[in-house]
Amino acid sequence: MPSSHDTSSQATSLSPIEVDEVSFLVRAQKFRISATAMKRSAISLATEYAIRLIHLVPDIGPEAIGDYFGFEEVETRVLLQDILETGLVLENSGRLTLSARGYEAISPVSEELEIFAREEIRTSQSFDLIALAPVEEVSLDPSIARRIAEIGIPDRERAANAASQIGRAFEDHFLEWRQRYGARSRADDLMFEAADDIQQIKVFAAPFHISIQYHQEDPAGLEPDFGPLQTKGRPGSRKPLIEALSARISSMRAPPDAETAFRWLRELDGDLLSRSGFNEMSDVRPWMARCLDDMGKRLAHPFDPGLRLAGSISGKIVRSALMDWTKLQGPSEPTPVFWIPPGADYWGRSLAFATVVRELNAQEGDGIVLLARNGNEPREASWWRKSFGRSEKHTSLFDRCLGISSDLPKSLEIVVKPNSWALALVHTTETRSGLPLPIGYITADDVVVQTLTRAVADVASTAPSSKAILWARQDETHDAALSAIDTSLGIETV
Repeated sequence: MPSSHDTSSQATSLSPIEVDEVSFLVRAQKFRISATAMKRSAISLATEYAIRLIHLVPDIGPEAIGDYFGFEEVETRVLLQDILETGLVLENSGRLTLSARGYEAISPVSEELEIFAREEIRTSQSFDLIALAPVEEVSLDPSIARRIAEIGIPDRERAANAASQIGRAFEDHFLEWRQRYGARSRADDLMFEAADDIQQIKVFAAPFHISIQYHQEDPAGLEPDFGPLQTKGRPGSRKPLIEALSARISSMRAPPDAETAFRWLRELDGDLLSRSGFNEMSDVRPWMARCLDDMGKRLAHPFDPGLRLAGSISGKIVRSALMDWTKLQGPSEPTPVFWIPPGADYWGRSLAFATVVRELNAQEGDGIVLLARNGNEPREASWWRKSFGRSEKHTSLFDRCLGISSDLPKSLEIVVKPNSWALALVHTTETRSGLPLPIGYITADDVVVQTLTRAVADVASTAPSSKAILWARQDETHDAALSAIDTSLGIETV
């Protein structure tokens, strides 16, 4: 029985906070599998107990069995017929004994009767090529999938010979296959026997989505949540996959100029973060706690209405601010949302990110303009178009994209809707894990909104001409797109 101290600590334990959700692709193969299994055969209770009685009393007669069960002669004859039809009992001169198959069917441990019949299985199953574990075949929009990084396969030789190992893999994960198809019987009611024929159907990239969580209790810090993978199927079956995903996540690094970004913001927003309780990385823990508190997350005067934020656009805190809090700020002039991304290679590469942007785009009728860092350089412009642009095969998350030349800190991310609200995030490095942890705010304070909008306008004005438009809405020219951007940001042209 736990002590009162233990009970109290359990009651006050703090739940982890999801600050990001990352996505990766893992190469997988789908196979058509023909196999055999031994399926438990159901027999009546009377038949089972009669066979067990014959096992205990060899050479027993039908009459004695009928007397044991209290059956009449007619009932005994029916029972005898059922017993003999199982093939587990032999009759010789009116005496009953177990056949060789009957002896095999009696468990030497429990003395229970276990009858199995061979069953053919024809199915299809996909396996990832890292752990050779079952994986669902999920179709992603190609416009989103193109931005998701693919995990390299550690053992390429094993992956190349996957077909020769699928029989064993199907056997190892047979119970998981049964559960997938809704079997509710006992785990040993259908036992794998052999894989007879295996044919590869297709190769595809399977998506995996991992939540990054901030743990508030010691040791506080960021950790990827592999719980859903760790508890799936046979214990330890996804270990190689988890190790590969963990290694890739551990390599994610925020830009190293967070201090410069904080100084840049401080000069524009009246030292909002410091005055709201964030001065250095040692303030992360109390800041995270305040972000979760209904009252604590609110910015005080003169920066209200506004919220303290922590985590990426894909995290629950920032996602809620963008999708829910902004709706509460009332109607505003029709203007696009302007988005300056951080100079970080992990930005925008998850399904969760794409979902947030699409929802925001649908919510904001005037669309979103992406301000692409270094987008005026041919090589960078090509990368932005390939990763986020519109083509015959792909749609774009952002209505328009303007290439910019800027010396803004790479760790800085800004999203503004002129005359309405502004969001600022600095992509910091979390001390314990080394993973990126954006810290920032969203506010509808007119002074801060106007100041950050002017900063965005200064950046957008670096575009020399409509040639800096990397893509526009389908129904507008690049000249019209640039004119709409200039008008929304108050950029005067000559």
